[in-house]
Amino acid sequence: MHSEIKTKISDITFIGSGISSSFTILHFLDLIEDQKTDRQIDINIIDKSGEFHTGIPYGSRSGFSVHLITSLKNFLPEPELSKFIVWLNDNKSWLLDELKNDGGSLSLDWLSTHDQKIRNNEWEDLFIPRRFFGSYIDQKVKTRLEKFESKGVINVTYIKGEVVDLDKKDEKYTLFLKDKQTIISDKVVLSVGSLPVNHLWKNESLIEEDNLLFINDPYLPELKEVLKRINKFLDKRSNKKANVLIVGANASGLEMLYKLNDVEEIKSQINKFIFLSTQGLLPDAVVDEERRKDYVPFNLQALNDSSSLTAKTIAEAAYKDLDHADEINLGAASTVEIVSKAFGSLLGKLDQKELKEFACHYGNEIGRRQRCAGFHYSKTVDELKEEQHFDHIAGRFSTIKKNSDGVYSLEYLDTKSGENKIYQDDINIVLNCVGSTNLTKNDIPVLLKNMIEKGYCKSNDSKIGFEVNESLESHENLHIAGPLLAGNIFEGKAVWHLEHCGRIIWLSHVLSEKIKDYFFENSELKERPIR
Repeated sequence: MHSEIKTKISDITFIGSGISSSFTILHFLDLIEDQKTDRQIDINIIDKSGEFHTGIPYGSRSGFSVHLITSLKNFLPEPELSKFIVWLNDNKSWLLDELKNDGGSLSLDWLSTHDQKIRNNEWEDLFIPRRFFGSYIDQKVKTRLEKFESKGVINVTYIKGEVVDLDKKDEKYTLFLKDKQTIISDKVVLSVGSLPVNHLWKNESLIEEDNLLFINDPYLPELKEVLKRINKFLDKRSNKKANVLIVGANASGLEMLYKLNDVEEIKSQINKFIFLSTQGLLPDAVVDEERRKDYVPFNLQALNDSSSLTAKTIAEAAYKDLDHADEINLGAASTVEIVSKAFGSLLGKLDQKELKEFACHYGNEIGRRQRCAGFHYSKTVDELKEEQHFDHIAGRFSTIKKNSDGVYSLEYLDTKSGENKIYQDDINIVLNCVGSTNLTKNDIPVLLKNMIEKGYCKSNDSKIGFEVNESLESHENLHIAGPLLAGNIFEGKAVWHLEHCGRIIWLSHVLSEKIKDYFFENSELKERPIR
């Protein structure tokens, strides 16, 4: 496996090497294991970070001590779950050492709390560090690729680089990299993960000024480096404690809060943590087993006998049932499975047009009200509340203002009143965790912008996904994988959230079948792939 190539023709090129492309490669290899080949299939795998098969969530950019947002059994479906657990049992010694090295006091607390379960290999209910899974998938893909390469079935080339443009000519794609390298490929899989973060303030990943550190992307270049930058900024304040604003009450926001409290040198220099989110609510962590037994989604159930339904009708019923749960103070952790099952059973009654409407407009909206998190995250919040070091504002970020004394304050649009307000305390550190931009904006990656302008890709109505056919193609032999498939229908199922590992695995199966059919007829490798 080589690190660089010169311009040459390959059979298939993966742009991005996160878990969507990784599972696609694994399933493709499974499908061709018993096929007859008289020549190698040339595969390129490109990643701009140089870290392959993990993506941001499961690799070094997130570190070794941030956790899954769900329990392991809800994260990974069978049969992959059982395979992963066997691997965990065999590798837990060095994995736990890495966690201890990367983490701080909260990581040690997590290890202590779950020591007995870990000793007994009882992983299913744990919210394990995400990097454990990243290490597993990385090892698994590389081992499988090496096996097939040693047999002469495939030739794999790893390329560290950023693809900035592509052109199709004579049934082949030419990929242009930022470093001026070019690659020619018969088939391309675009698997670049989620769209980049939406910059809230100034068009830079990190802005440092006197009395203010504003971080638009906490994972660039990686979380560990950002934490070092925060620590250095705090050290320069001459023991004057700082207030930290986290914009966005989602998984990333909770991770940032957790890590800032995990690193003692940082935590000791912070006075208050402030969350800003539209609803003013954090993801729920505690399941009320008794009360959930009595919770019934009456509004959704009332639609069971309806012969004609619309996406809007189902969504409005779901909102009413979620409103009722809020009124009785029953959190999302207790109701998410019940509500999801109730509206999921109704989606089969929608025609294709309405199902598409649900995938593009309503699925994510409902999902935003069903956010859950692990107890290790909510415990951190509860402890900060008890110490009176935590605040949560219901509103939207407007701007950061600097007064004549050089002190910065938050201006936000208050959710309840609809008016602009100034938060009472000064702000020293801001972490932007509001989520991604969308495909209608100018700040999308240059590759996507060029592909849209050339007509190779077209945004669907979700604004976060591309329109594709049943072969997951946005253009002939140009496949889309991962989160950019949001807002589509596959095998009669609406897809609106492609950061869920179960859905990623399912769609990687679909894509790998299409790729296999392109290269093979029956069990024979086609002399020339059908264009």
